[in-house]
Amino acid sequence: MVRRLCRQLEEAGMLSSALFVIRRDQTALLRRRIGGSGLVIPEPGRRGTYMAAALAAAYLHSVLSADPDEIVCVMPADPLVDETFFRTIARLPDALEQTGAKLALIGTVPSHPSDQFGYIVPEGAVPSGGHAAVRRFAEKPAASDAEKLIRDGALWNCGVFAFRLKYLLASMAERELPADYGSLQELYGRREADCFDREIAEREPEAIVLRHDGLWRDLGSWSSLSDHLGTSVVGPGAIIGDARGSHIVNELHIPIHVIGVSGIIAAAGPDGILVADKSQSSRVRDLPPHAGRPMYGEYAWGVRRVIHADAPDSGGRTIALASLTPGAVRQMPEEPGGDTLITVLSGEGTLLRLDGSLKPLRRGETVLLARGERYALQTDSGMELIEVHNGGPAHMLEQDDANEPG
Repeated sequence: MVRRLCRQLEEAGMLSSALFVIRRDQTALLRRRIGGSGLVIPEPGRRGTYMAAALAAAYLHSVLSADPDEIVCVMPADPLVDETFFRTIARLPDALEQTGAKLALIGTVPSHPSDQFGYIVPEGAVPSGGHAAVRRFAEKPAASDAEKLIRDGALWNCGVFAFRLKYLLASMAERELPADYGSLQELYGRREADCFDREIAEREPEAIVLRHDGLWRDLGSWSSLSDHLGTSVVGPGAIIGDARGSHIVNELHIPIHVIGVSGIIAAAGPDGILVADKSQSSRVRDLPPHAGRPMYGEYAWGVRRVIHADAPDSGGRTIALASLTPGAVRQMPEEPGGDTLITVLSGEGTLLRLDGSLKPLRRGETVLLARGERYALQTDSGMELIEVHNGGPAHMLEQDDANEPG
């Protein structure tokens, strides 16, 4: 989804001014998807769309010294849209200027009375390619209420908001949020999660909505994503019998079979397995945070997948496969309570020790990385490793990318 978004932003001439706000532990994954495009702003934790927008505003204000009258557009990264959507985005500044509104949104004509989307109720009909004042909002109404909203001319809320930078900075000041990027980063994790719709849009009396008539699909849930997969089974497995509307998305090598169960999503990956009724799949947000070690990670240097992990109270041995991309440099900090044995499966590279000594690494070589020492692995051509960490948790502490803000 992010790659498609970047391609569309570039085609619309907007990529050079894009800022991507994402949780800190996913920044390396995002950069692998977008390459050198855009600027990545790491969130210390997930605190909702309002706090994410505030973090970007603080960066624009205190780091980039942006003009307070600069118009900022906030949008999600997961909608399926066509090029006309970005032409609608390009109309937002003129609409704000012409109307004097403080906030501009984008809405699209509903294709059916859904209870999964928010609705914007305008003041009168919104002509194609036009805009109107916002009368009120309705967040995920019942299907029967959605039918009435559509008859009244309501639009689906596309989750896009445009405003002048000073507008959000003033809102932050009211909530005692610092406009300094570093200060906001420090207290970010202590703030409650806030939604931009509730905190800003639903409270703003001077808002307008622009009508978008092209493609728009929200892919932010398993239910909506499965409608666009093109197949009912992705990965090993099968759906058997009367299992209408069920989907499998499997990243494991072990097959999943669904027999006679309709309307479910069965999704499996290294960090866990989800089986959910599609109508209830949004409740995945209510799950408690995963307390175990991450079983799969994408980093600036490559990919690491844990294939075995002992319980911490039984020695804490971890076995993982790691793939370093060409030109990668991977830091190997001290791992408390143990050492790491690495074996080169393919490719070649160099092991650099803290004392400056070098050891060439080739296919089939095994090296013990002793506890308490620091190392770095460097490869020009790429390299695949199997690594065994003995004694204590394997905390792969990654260096921040050089171009990460702050």
